[in-house]
Amino acid sequence: MIAWKYIDKPGAAISAIRDYNNMREIVNITPQEIKNVYDRMVSPRGGRISGLPRARNPKAGEAKLVKSLDELDVLQERYRQAIEYMGWFEPAWASLSDEEQKILRGFYMGESLRSGASARLQQELNYSEAHIDRQRRRALSRLSLLLFGK
Repeated sequence: MIAWKYIDKPGAAISAIRDYNNMREIVNITPQEIKNVYDRMVSPRGGRISGLPRARNPKAGEAKLVKSLDELDVLQERYRQAIEYMGWFEPAWASLSDEEQKILRGFYMGESLRSGASARLQQELNYSEAHIDRQRRRALSRLSLLLFGK
């Protein structure tokens, strides 16, 4: 496909690295969120006693059910996309060496992202700044090749 020739593969790989923690979190918490929505849908709720007169809406139960079904659809689609992402990203990530993963994690997965990553990695790995930069470029190139092909 011609479009793959023009895509910024290293930039797309960086975006994929940055999305990893969010996707992993979605995979971890969404099943519980879906269970909570199902529980709300099937469990009856009693009226609140507030002392104020109530305005009766005969369609209130139906509206709550529709809202819950919509929320369930959104959660399930988000979960499906996260599972698809993990199935695509994790094998490529696992193919990298531990050092390559550490360098890419230091530059693109941390809270501060690139701020100070080079200095931290120089100290941790006992490499020069130029060597860290070469390793980062090489690891990023390898990951983008694994994710998107040539």
